[in-house]
Amino acid sequence: MDTSKKIYEIVNYIVSCFKDNPSKLGKVKLAKILWFADREFMYKYHSELTGLEYQKLPFGPVPKKYDQILNDMQKKSYIFIDEIFKDDTKQILFTSLKKPCLDDFSAKEVEILDKIIFSFKDKKASCLSKITHDDLYNSVQIGDIMPVESVFWQDIETPNADDIKWAIQSLKDKGIKK
Repeated sequence: MDTSKKIYEIVNYIVSCFKDNPSKLGKVKLAKILWFADREFMYKYHSELTGLEYQKLPFGPVPKKYDQILNDMQKKSYIFIDEIFKDDTKQILFTSLKKPCLDDFSAKEVEILDKIIFSFKDKKASCLSKITHDDLYNSVQIGDIMPVESVFWQDIETPNADDIKWAIQSLKDKGIKK
Protein backbone atom coordinates (compact mmCIF):
# COMPACT_ATOMS: atom_id res chain seq x y z
CA MET A 1 0.00 0.00 0.00
CA ASP A 2 1.21 3.50 -0.85
CA THR A 3 2.62 5.19 2.29
CA SER A 4 0.52 8.33 2.03
CA LYS A 5 -2.64 6.27 1.40
CA LYS A 6 -1.83 4.17 4.47
CA ILE A 7 -1.41 7.32 6.58
CA TYR A 8 -4.68 8.72 5.21
CA GLU A 9 -6.52 5.51 6.08
CA ILE A 10 -5.04 5.42 9.59
CA VAL A 11 -5.93 9.05 10.28
CA ASN A 12 -9.39 8.56 8.80
CA TYR A 13 -9.86 5.47 10.96
CA ILE A 14 -8.90 7.40 14.10
CA VAL A 15 -11.23 10.26 13.15
CA SER A 16 -14.08 7.84 12.46
CA CYS A 17 -13.67 6.35 15.94
CA PHE A 18 -14.65 9.75 17.35
CA LYS A 19 -17.69 10.23 15.09
CA ASP A 20 -20.10 10.13 18.05
CA ASN A 21 -18.22 12.89 19.85
CA PRO A 22 -15.90 14.76 17.45
CA SER A 23 -15.13 17.43 20.06
CA LYS A 24 -13.04 14.81 21.90
CA LEU A 25 -10.52 14.66 19.03
CA GLY A 26 -8.64 17.81 18.17
CA LYS A 27 -5.47 18.31 16.20
CA VAL A 28 -3.12 17.87 19.18
CA LYS A 29 -4.83 14.72 20.41
CA LEU A 30 -4.78 13.19 16.93
CA ALA A 31 -1.02 13.81 16.71
CA LYS A 32 -0.50 12.17 20.10
CA ILE A 33 -2.59 9.12 19.17
CA LEU A 34 -0.44 8.70 16.05
CA TRP A 35 2.76 9.07 18.13
CA PHE A 36 1.71 6.55 20.75
CA ALA A 37 0.39 4.07 18.17
CA ASP A 38 3.67 4.27 16.25
CA ARG A 39 5.71 3.77 19.41
CA GLU A 40 3.54 0.90 20.66
CA PHE A 41 3.78 -0.84 17.29
CA MET A 42 7.55 -0.32 17.17
CA TYR A 43 7.95 -1.68 20.71
CA LYS A 44 5.79 -4.74 20.15
CA TYR A 45 6.69 -5.64 16.55
CA HIS A 46 10.03 -3.85 15.87
CA SER A 47 8.69 -2.19 12.75
CA GLU A 48 6.95 1.00 11.70
CA LEU A 49 3.19 1.42 11.63
CA THR A 50 2.77 4.70 9.74
CA GLY A 51 6.30 5.50 8.60
CA LEU A 52 5.77 9.05 9.85
CA GLU A 53 8.69 11.08 11.13
CA TYR A 54 8.02 13.18 14.22
CA GLN A 55 9.54 16.43 15.35
CA LYS A 56 9.60 18.09 18.74
CA LEU A 57 7.19 20.99 19.09
CA PRO A 58 6.15 22.79 22.31
CA PHE A 59 3.16 20.48 22.91
CA GLY A 60 5.08 17.29 22.15
CA PRO A 61 5.91 15.23 19.06
CA VAL A 62 4.03 16.03 15.86
CA PRO A 63 4.33 14.33 12.47
CA LYS A 64 6.46 16.28 10.00
CA LYS A 65 4.27 17.93 7.37
CA TYR A 66 1.27 17.32 9.66
CA ASP A 67 -0.71 20.29 8.33
CA GLN A 68 0.04 19.25 4.75
CA ILE A 69 -1.15 15.69 5.43
CA LEU A 70 -4.40 16.92 6.98
CA ASN A 71 -5.02 19.48 4.23
CA ASP A 72 -4.33 16.85 1.52
CA MET A 73 -6.79 14.52 3.24
CA GLN A 74 -9.43 17.23 3.19
CA LYS A 75 -8.76 17.97 -0.50
CA LYS A 76 -9.10 14.26 -1.29
CA SER A 77 -12.37 14.09 0.70
CA TYR A 78 -11.16 11.75 3.42
CA ILE A 79 -11.94 14.19 6.22
CA PHE A 80 -13.51 17.58 6.84
CA ILE A 81 -11.57 19.99 9.04
CA ASP A 82 -13.56 22.49 11.07
CA GLU A 83 -12.42 25.27 13.38
CA ILE A 84 -14.53 26.20 16.37
CA PHE A 85 -13.96 28.60 19.20
CA LYS A 86 -14.65 27.41 22.71
CA ASP A 87 -13.90 29.74 25.63
CA ASP A 88 -11.80 31.96 23.33
CA THR A 89 -9.70 28.96 22.32
CA LYS A 90 -9.58 27.71 18.75
CA GLN A 91 -10.10 23.99 18.38
CA ILE A 92 -9.69 22.05 15.16
CA LEU A 93 -12.20 19.23 14.78
CA PHE A 94 -12.40 16.45 12.23
CA THR A 95 -15.21 14.59 10.53
CA SER A 96 -14.65 11.44 8.50
CA LEU A 97 -16.17 11.79 5.03
CA LYS A 98 -15.70 8.21 3.89
CA LYS A 99 -15.68 4.84 5.54
CA PRO A 100 -12.10 3.90 6.43
CA CYS A 101 -10.76 0.99 4.41
CA LEU A 102 -8.61 -1.30 6.55
CA ASP A 103 -8.56 -4.20 4.06
CA ASP A 104 -4.81 -3.82 3.53
CA PHE A 105 -4.03 -3.65 7.25
CA SER A 106 -2.87 -6.59 9.32
CA ALA A 107 -4.75 -7.63 12.43
CA LYS A 108 -1.81 -6.50 14.58
CA GLU A 109 -1.90 -3.01 13.04
CA VAL A 110 -5.61 -2.63 13.76
CA GLU A 111 -5.11 -4.11 17.24
CA ILE A 112 -2.53 -1.45 18.16
CA LEU A 113 -4.64 1.37 16.73
CA ASP A 114 -7.71 0.18 18.65
CA LYS A 115 -5.72 -0.20 21.86
CA ILE A 116 -4.30 3.34 21.70
CA ILE A 117 -7.59 4.94 20.59
CA PHE A 118 -9.51 3.18 23.38
CA SER A 119 -6.85 4.08 25.98
CA PHE A 120 -6.83 7.76 25.05
CA LYS A 121 -10.42 8.30 23.93
CA ASP A 122 -11.47 10.14 27.09
CA LYS A 123 -8.13 11.79 27.88
CA LYS A 124 -7.55 15.46 27.19
CA ALA A 125 -4.92 16.54 24.69
CA SER A 126 -3.09 18.47 27.42
CA CYS A 127 -2.73 15.26 29.46
CA LEU A 128 -1.37 13.36 26.46
CA SER A 129 1.05 16.20 25.71
CA LYS A 130 2.43 16.02 29.25
CA ILE A 131 3.00 12.28 28.89
CA THR A 132 5.07 12.89 25.75
CA HIS A 133 7.40 15.20 27.66
CA ASP A 134 9.70 12.33 28.59
CA ASP A 135 13.50 11.84 28.54
CA LEU A 136 13.59 11.87 24.75
CA TYR A 137 11.52 15.05 24.55
CA ASN A 138 13.80 16.74 27.09
CA SER A 139 16.95 15.64 25.26
CA VAL A 140 16.21 17.30 21.91
CA GLN A 141 15.61 20.85 20.71
CA ILE A 142 12.37 22.24 19.28
CA GLY A 143 12.15 21.17 15.64
CA ASP A 144 14.49 18.16 16.08
CA ILE A 145 13.42 14.70 15.03
CA MET A 146 12.08 12.42 17.77
CA PRO A 147 12.66 8.88 16.53
CA VAL A 148 9.90 6.38 17.18
CA GLU A 149 12.61 3.81 17.95
CA SER A 150 13.38 5.73 21.13
CA VAL A 151 10.56 3.71 22.72
CA PHE A 152 13.23 1.15 23.60
CA TRP A 153 14.83 3.64 26.03
CA GLN A 154 12.21 2.56 28.54
CA ASP A 155 14.01 -0.77 28.82
CA ILE A 156 17.28 0.85 29.87
CA GLU A 157 17.64 1.25 33.58
CA THR A 158 19.95 3.75 35.22
CA PRO A 159 22.63 1.86 37.13
CA ASN A 160 22.45 2.04 40.89
CA ALA A 161 25.44 2.06 43.30
CA ASP A 162 25.55 -1.76 43.45
CA ASP A 163 25.59 -2.01 39.65
CA ILE A 164 28.50 0.42 39.43
CA LYS A 165 30.39 -1.38 42.24
CA TRP A 166 29.90 -4.72 40.42
CA ALA A 167 31.10 -3.23 37.09
CA ILE A 168 34.23 -1.75 38.67
CA GLN A 169 35.03 -5.06 40.39
CA SER A 170 34.49 -6.96 37.13
CA LEU A 171 36.91 -4.64 35.35
CA LYS A 172 39.47 -5.10 38.14
CA ASP A 173 39.05 -8.88 38.02
CA LYS A 174 39.81 -8.79 34.29
CA GLY A 175 42.86 -6.56 34.82
CA ILE A 176 41.27 -3.68 32.91
CA LYS A 177 40.95 -1.26 35.84
CA LYS A 178 43.36 -0.73 38.71
